Amino acid sequence: MPGYETPTDQAHYNTVSAEQRRLWESRGKRQIGFDVAWFALGLIVTIATYSAASGAGGGIYIVAWGPMLYGVISLVRGIMLLNKSRA
Repeated sequence: MPGYETPTDQAHYNTVSAEQRRLWESRGKRQIGFDVAWFALGLIVTIATYSAASGAGGGIYIVAWGPMLYGVISLVRGIMLLNKSRA
């Protein structure tokens, strides 16, 4: 077929440069840091409002499950990116 050449080295297409691995590692570590912060923020809001509501006067409290869920899901993505850099 004209214009089509069969690749001679299939392994070449499966290699990743060291620079790309460093980029994945730095992105993964940064993402993990932000994700832990999101989870911690949601947990702090939940604990603070619960402790305020459980006092003598009672009241309502907020379960900030949104930031905690986002933190956990994104944390898994960050860990996967970090593992990808080390594979």
